Amino acid sequence: MSLVKQNEGSFRDPANRVFSFNRDIYRAIFAAGVQDYTSAKSKGVYARLSEAGILVPHQEISIPPAAPEETVYCLRHVSLPMVSYPWEWSYTMLKEAALLHLDAMEILVPQGFWLRDGSALNVQYDGKGLRLIDTLSIGLRKKNHPWIAYRQFCSHFLAPLALAAYKDIRTLALWREYIDGYPLDLAIRMISFRKRYLSRLFIHLTLHARFQQKGQGNDQKGDYKAPIFSDASLLGLIRSLRRTVSSLRWKPHSSVWRQYQPGQNYGDNVLNLKKQNVDRIVGRLKPATVWDLGGNTGEFSSIAASHGSFVVSIDADPACTDHLYQRLKGDLQGKSILPLTMNLANPSPALGWNEKERYGLRDRGPADLVMALALVHHLVFSHNIPLPSIAEWLSSIGNHVVIEYISKNDPMVSLLLKARGNEHLPYSQDLFESSFAHHFSLLEKMELNSSRSLYLYAKKQIAYETNSSTDH
Repeated sequence: MSLVKQNEGSFRDPANRVFSFNRDIYRAIFAAGVQDYTSAKSKGVYARLSEAGILVPHQEISIPPAAPEETVYCLRHVSLPMVSYPWEWSYTMLKEAALLHLDAMEILVPQGFWLRDGSALNVQYDGKGLRLIDTLSIGLRKKNHPWIAYRQFCSHFLAPLALAAYKDIRTLALWREYIDGYPLDLAIRMISFRKRYLSRLFIHLTLHARFQQKGQGNDQKGDYKAPIFSDASLLGLIRSLRRTVSSLRWKPHSSVWRQYQPGQNYGDNVLNLKKQNVDRIVGRLKPATVWDLGGNTGEFSSIAASHGSFVVSIDADPACTDHLYQRLKGDLQGKSILPLTMNLANPSPALGWNEKERYGLRDRGPADLVMALALVHHLVFSHNIPLPSIAEWLSSIGNHVVIEYISKNDPMVSLLLKARGNEHLPYSQDLFESSFAHHFSLLEKMELNSSRSLYLYAKKQIAYETNSSTDH
């Protein structure tokens, strides 16, 4: 059955609308976007940006019946393996997304174009790198005008990066409240007095916030005049922003990624056995998508990616996810891994207008395989989430689950229980197995040692369909 689905995050732009049909992604261009589109196409702007790895490629096609009535042109895009958002990104990923916008501007301005938007939400990871995904954010430049997306760029990139670097990495969680960008005045008040008067931040954040407030007041009087910008001065602004963004550094307080040694908690023999089983399971299932929950520094994410899977590695520690993202340019180069920072006891919710503009974690599933290794005991003992609830949640986000059960006799669990005594939720292997039996069919059980076991489950509907296809 063919299904047309409107992208709820694209309704604000009068120039175009994104929709999906038969799992393909399309962009309908309306009359308001025709001049920008045809001009950029005729000058080869899209081709140049795509060849540079900055913009996702597209193919212009005949208008399909599924397109909106007002469609003038229709583009087909490559589907992304996973949509992610700035509030889930690592520090380095957000910083590189900022630089990607500036790379695009350096190419566009000399050709008479610019980015109409400076939104972090216009960037996605396609399995190889970061790409701009909003084709119609490229528009004809207004001569002698300042960059219309300057304020948005500062609120989407410079403000959150500066706060994370100079205040606390946890301020990136403000994205959930300010999905249209950080208020510049709020960002300035949160940064220390000394830092806000650093020369580059002073220009792009401190003065910008003041002028923004002043300009809003003047707009009401009708006498505000925007400064005149030549190509040279606009490029000067872009390069100043580049120097400012490049100068920002976040130094992790957590040393997890520097001190972490695989197997240090339970021995190399058990670790190697777990690796072998995970490697075998991924090789057997051949999942297109894998979600590694509690992925830490990516040890098992790397194993899954080595089989050609697209892996989403989720961890609550921003030091781990940032370290993993940086490794993708080093020893993990060529592997399709998307590290995301997320507290799994409070995963990303659906956000925006009518709670449909930005997808929650569950909305982006199910993954073909979910890996939950050394995770369950943390959810039970640290976050007070019952085992039956964990099983139900995992069944909503994964078709197959490989999950580790660790008994209360294990040293790591004993540490968690030390301060709790007997005041904790019910936790036993029998309860674990019965909880998962409600939602999954057991395919394999593997003993790692006396206190650790691996289970491979298939969601009951998936297991039934697999058996039925085998019978026929």
